[in-house]
Formats: sequence, structure tokens, C-alpha cells
Amino acid sequence: MSRWQKRARLAIAISALGFAVVVVFALKKRDAQPSPGAAVRTDPSAIVEVTGGRVERFRLSREDVRVAYERQLTYADGATKLIGVTINADERAGGRTFTVTAREGSVGQNESLLQLNGDVRLTASDGLTVRTDHANYSDRDGAVRATGPVEFSRGRLTGSGVGLSYNTVRDVLVIANQAVVHVAPDERGMGSVEIASGSATFSRGSAAEQGGQGPEGEQRTIRFDRDVTLQRDGQNMEADLAVAHLTPDETQIRLMELRGRSRIAIDNAVSGGLKELTGRDIDLTYGADGHSIERAVLNGESAIVLAGAAENAGRRITANSIHVTFAPDGLTPIEMSARESVVLTLPAESAVPARTIEADVMDSTGEAPRGLTQARFTGDVEYREAGPSINREASAAILDVALEPGMAGFREARFSRRVHFVDGEMTSDAAEGRYDLAKGILELTGSEPGLLRPRVVNARLTIDATRVDVTLAGPHLSASGDVKSVVQPTTKADAAQPARLPSMFKPDRPINVTAEALDYDGAAHKATYRGNAQLWQDDQSLKGGTIVLDDAKGDLTAENEVTTVNVRNVTGASKKPERKRSISTASSFRYEEADRRATYTGNAHMNSTDGDITAARIELYLKPSSSSRQEGAAGSAGDDLERAEAFEGVTLRDRNRTTTGNHLVYTTADERYVVTGTPVKVVDECRRETIGRTLTYLKSAETITIDGNEQTRTQTKGSAQCP
Repeated sequence: MSRWQKRARLAIAISALGFAVVVVFALKKRDAQPSPGAAVRTDPSAIVEVTGGRVERFRLSREDVRVAYERQLTYADGATKLIGVTINADERAGGRTFTVTAREGSVGQNESLLQLNGDVRLTASDGLTVRTDHANYSDRDGAVRATGPVEFSRGRLTGSGVGLSYNTVRDVLVIANQAVVHVAPDERGMGSVEIASGSATFSRGSAAEQGGQGPEGEQRTIRFDRDVTLQRDGQNMEADLAVAHLTPDETQIRLMELRGRSRIAIDNAVSGGLKELTGRDIDLTYGADGHSIERAVLNGESAIVLAGAAENAGRRITANSIHVTFAPDGLTPIEMSARESVVLTLPAESAVPARTIEADVMDSTGEAPRGLTQARFTGDVEYREAGPSINREASAAILDVALEPGMAGFREARFSRRVHFVDGEMTSDAAEGRYDLAKGILELTGSEPGLLRPRVVNARLTIDATRVDVTLAGPHLSASGDVKSVVQPTTKADAAQPARLPSMFKPDRPINVTAEALDYDGAAHKATYRGNAQLWQDDQSLKGGTIVLDDAKGDLTAENEVTTVNVRNVTGASKKPERKRSISTASSFRYEEADRRATYTGNAHMNSTDGDITAARIELYLKPSSSSRQEGAAGSAGDDLERAEAFEGVTLRDRNRTTTGNHLVYTTADERYVVTGTPVKVVDECRRETIGRTLTYLKSAETITIDGNEQTRTQTKGSAQCP
């Protein structure tokens, strides 16, 4: 420290109240006084009493301390008392001056402690005023202290408290207890502040003197400790500790630091605007007007709440740390980032369910006056919707959300990487997922290692396709691009549900279906496969341009070049069950569970080891299952054929005969064929024709009867020889 700096600091210490100077110079360098006349002594115990006087201290030819008094009393122990004291001093280091007045001042024998009593007032040249009844000054640390009530003011700022410490060198004023500070509104009627705390510290010296560095040469701060409450322009703040950084002219707050259990609540918050900030620590940066929040930094158990519409609850974001940038109004967020344990909560409103998002990181941007318009969540993202009839969850590595103005809701959510979506009993997996919340549609696309295509699974259906669109209400699914699906079997647990498989299939085995596209109506339990559709279970299959599986009724239909392969149980006259394989084709196919009837229509053709039938329409009637399907008879399909019928242009080819007619009925119980028509014609291997109205072929007896007369007996060995 240079010599002039040392001198300056010494001058500051002396000039705080000047009592040390008073003592020294009052005793050693008094102006010569004329001989007083007889005077009445005010204090008989004083050995010296002087009426009126002035003490001056010069340093480097400049006057830095001037002490005036109305009366001076000196006692035998060396103590000195000044009555009606006024001290004027220059603060050489900062260029400021101050004046101290009191009704009286006293100096101890060791001259190290100066005591002021009675209406003590300290007034600085920059407008700072402090008032108290008792104060003292110690030349050991250059500080003025008071233990009783104090009042202070400067410009728009006024305050009070109990106990005071004023460092004259560093220009630091401390209110020890019960600090209350008021800031009056400016000429615009804004900027009013009310602060209460356990203590307050006003630091107005240079950054170097205060042990810190700042953007200006001087640090102008007010620190509030212990149970701080602050109200300003509709902002209500609470914290264990608060530090207000002031502008150079000390008219505005440019930065507010809150530490420990920090909270800010906004009065009359508008929809989408800031309602509350909480966190362990909060830093607020104010705009040029000194009252609008420009930025907020929250650390430790942080939360921000944006107001909802009307009486609706607000939108809440929690995280370990949150950074927010506000629009010029100081209330509308236009940029936000949150880190560690991020949770965004949108409460339920009317018909809209409550929605939450959890992630490691959130980054959001927007614009005034709409506020935040989009947000990205990364790192173990979890999404949830909950309502009286809704329970949806989703997870992904990344989630991009398009927000309604004021964060009133989500318009769209895009999930990326390892997307898993759950809606009741339905689950979906994909590399990419787009969720249109207004329409309630989930679009699944994309490919990634371990999941080459989207997959949707519910209690009855598994779907794999290049793209799957799910309308969640219903639900309704549309899949396209090499669709592969599995229809799950009905179990005992499904007894209360209407879904069921057609009886022509085994009840305990899944059904596989492939097609170019699929539409599934969950409410109607109907799946429609289009484009090269193929359905199969074990060795039974169905092909067609379109296949419709109705789970509610157990019906099955197919259109456009239909081919079926059936291996069904047949019990003949021998009473022994046999498995018969048949291949059938037609323009269309329909199985009706209620009638247990399979109908082939349009160029119907059925070929099996028992014969070959063509007709305009062929109907197959199945026997009731030997075991109840609701009881889940394992491995038992209700596909035993009871009878078959063919209509219009019927042709039956059996062995070496061809029979034509208009109607054919085949019953499995007695392996009987009955063909009627006008006429019925039978052509044998020798091209001989037999014509009649009715043909009955009893396969077990290998006999044919036409019009009730036995005509011939079929042969089962060798080749026929015609005469």
C-alpha cells in the first residue's frame, strides 16, 4: 500500500466522527481564547469547561476534519465531553464527505472509544442519512456502532432496524436486527419495494475494498439475512438470504440473489405468465427499467409455475436447475433450460387429462407474446397421461413437443429412439413416434437396431409394419408396408370379452396374417387386411385380395380371388375320425360363426381326396365343437364337417364319374351325396350318360341311385373297361 493510500485511509477513519481528533486537538491545539468573565459552571465535577469552540485538523495542506461544539467539559481522569457537537469531514478515498451531529459526545481516558448520545445523525454528501439516539466510534477498526433503534434514508430508500455498524473506510452500513427497507415508487409509479429481514448490509465502497470484483468500480449492494421477505411490483419473494445489486446511481435493482429456501410469487398472474419460482437459490437479472425480470437462474430443487386459465391450476416444471429468459414484460418465458430430474406437469382441465413429462434435460424456446412454443426433452424421457378413462405412458430417448400458447397444452409430441407407448392393454414400439394430441393419433415409423419396424400389441392382436397409425380412442389402427400380424387365441381370461376366433380354427393356437395394409377397428373388434392378404393357422390357410376378421362375432370374410386350404375332421360311416385336406377357390368367401357356415361364392371350386366340386356357390356347415370353446378346449377346433351344399351349375367329379346338377347336399354322418336338378346327369368313364331328377351316391356302400332306382355299383379297383 502506497504512502498516500495509507494517509487517505487514516483520514477516513478519523473523519467518520472525528472524536479521536477532537480529543487530541482539543487538548493540544486549541485556539487562544480571551479571558472569560465570570461564568456559571454547568458540571461542577469538570475541571475545565470551555464554551464554544472549533477543532481543525490539517493534512497535506488540506482541511479534512472540522469539529465544532457548543461546550467542552474536561474531567480529572482525562475524559472529555462535548455538548452540541458537529463534525464535518472529508472522505478522502471516495471523494465523499459526511457530517455527524449529536447532543453530546464523550471521549474515554484512553481516547480509543468515542461515544455519541442524543439525536445522533450522520449525513453523507451522497444523500445517505442515519439517525439513532446512541452511537460509538472505535479508532481500532474505524467503525461506528449503535445498539438501539436506527433509521436511515437515501433518495427513494428509507428504512429502520435495531443496532447499527458503519465502516467509514469501506462505506459499509449494517443494520443488525429487525431490518425494514422501503423503496418509494419512481416518477412512473413503479419500482416500489418493501423488504423485511433479520439484518441488512449496505455496501457502497469500491470492489477492491469489499474483497470482490464487479462490472463497475464500486459495489453497490444490499444484503438481507434471516427470514427475508420482499415485495416489489407484484413480486413477493422469500429466502434465507438475499443480495440486491444496485445500479451505479442506486435507483434500480439490476440483480437479485436469493439463497436458501427461495421463493418468488407473482400477484394476479395472467394465463401463461410467470406465477411462481422456487428453489434453494435463485438469481434474478432485471431489465433496463429495473423492475421487469429479464432472466432467472434457479438451483437446487428448482420449480417454475406458469399460470393456468381462470381457476385452472398452473403448469409446473421442476428440476435441479432451471434457467429462464423472459419477454420484455418480465412475466412471459421465451427461453428455458432445465437440467437433472426434470418434470413438466400440465394438470387436467375439463376433458383434457393430466399430462407429465420426466427427463434428464429440457430445452424450450418461444417468442413474445405467445411464450414457449416448443420444447425438447432428452435422456430417459417418460411421458404420462392420466384421467378417469385414460392411462397412457410413453418412453423414448428424445421427445420434441409443440406447445399451445402459454404452455396451455401439447399440440404434438414427437418421440425418437427406443419409443415405447402404452395405452391400457395396447403397447407400441418404434424408432419414431408422432403423437397428434388434438386428434388422438399416434404415428409409428422408422427403423433402428433391435427394432427394424414398428410393432403394436394388444390383448388380441400383434402388428408389425413399416408404418402404423393408431387412433387411440377406440382404438383404430391403420398399418401399411409388409404388414404381419398375429391374432392371439381366446383364453378363459377373455370370457368376459366379446372377441373370439372363428370355430374353423383351433381356439388355443394363434392365427397369422400378412397383407400390404391393415385397418383394425378396436371398438368393433374387426380387422381388415388388404393387398395379397394371407391368413393361416398350422396347415389351414386363406388367401385373398382382402380378408376381414370379425373378433366380435367370430366371422371371417375374404374377397378377390380367394383360396382356402382346409384340413378338417371328418367322421364317416365307419365312425372313425379322419383328417381331410381340401383346397377351395372362389371370388369371395364368408364364414358366419352364428350358423357355423362357410360360403364360397362366384366360380366356387372345392377339391379334396373325396372329390372335386364346382358351383356358383358352395356352403360348408360345421358341427358344434365337442368341447365348449369358452372352456378353452386345447387343440380342439370346431371344424368337423356336418354337411356341404353346392348351388347352381353344380359339377361333382368323383373317381371316374362326373355328375352335374343344380343342387348338391353332402352329409358326413353317412357319407351321402344327393344331387338334384333338371336334369341330373351322370357321365361315367365310358362316356355313358345317365339322366334323372335326383342322384343319391352312398359312398360307404359305393352305390348310386337315380330317381330311386339302383342303376350301378361303383368299382374301386383296376381301370374301367368299356364294352
